[in-house]
Amino acid sequence: MASIELKQRSGNAENADVDLASLEIRMSRSENLPTLPQSASRVLRLADDPDVSPRKIEQAIELDPAVAAKILRVANSAYYGTTQVATLGRAISFLGLTTVRSVIISIAMQQMVTGRTQCPSFNKVDYWRHSLAVGTIARIIGKLKVPGKAEELYCAGMLHEIGLLAMDKFVPQELHVAITRARESGRPLEETETHVLGFNHSQVGAVLSRRWAMSPTVTDAIQNHGHPTTDGEHAQTTLIVAISNALANAAHFTHNNTNDQTGVDPALAHAVGLPEEQFGIICEVVGQEVTRAQELFQIAA
Repeated sequence: MASIELKQRSGNAENADVDLASLEIRMSRSENLPTLPQSASRVLRLADDPDVSPRKIEQAIELDPAVAAKILRVANSAYYGTTQVATLGRAISFLGLTTVRSVIISIAMQQMVTGRTQCPSFNKVDYWRHSLAVGTIARIIGKLKVPGKAEELYCAGMLHEIGLLAMDKFVPQELHVAITRARESGRPLEETETHVLGFNHSQVGAVLSRRWAMSPTVTDAIQNHGHPTTDGEHAQTTLIVAISNALANAAHFTHNNTNDQTGVDPALAHAVGLPEEQFGIICEVVGQEVTRAQELFQIAA
């Protein structure tokens, strides 16, 4: 279904041999497809079930000792203000299912950004820091505007540019050309990607999100954060991810040295209901949060 919905004709693109549908086929056949760890996928599916018990979540996490150890470490970290959580079951109860979901996404992203890049201009550490900043800001704004969606917004922010990881694997040279042109021209990366390939990383990310069975809220934010006013069904959450992306760049958590959204569009801030005087406070807070999260998840600066 995603192939039909998202396919872009590349008649005006420089590389007419690649379109989104053929890229999706290549990704589905490849062992190198960016994938969520099996335990992460299982836990996320269970977390979407309103009737799931904490014990079922615990049993799913126990199947991956590395993930279980990380969740225990998170629960006992200074980040959450405690050092007395001795068992996985208590960690899940202490953190809550929504936070466990966010931790699982963070662990999965950590695993996916390890390894060598194929595109010479794509910096995975900067990409991770930017994604973490967007997720953190989206959670902050979510707690202010839609508290019940705060953790889901964190996931959407963390994954908003996940399509770049797939493009780094499958079309690295074309991505390099697009990033280089975005740097040189000051044009948005999505625009130069579309010119080179006929599609962009937001569309690729939406394909991955559907394949991973992410919620429609997350998928739509990934696909539409670059043009949030076109998202009719999940406009509020997509707008929050879009302004979080702009604020992350304003706080200097950029990646690939492109000039995407160097300022915050006043109309976007108005649509979200975020006063301009809060921008500086959020940017200051996110700097502290990213530093703490980097230490927590052991990501090199």
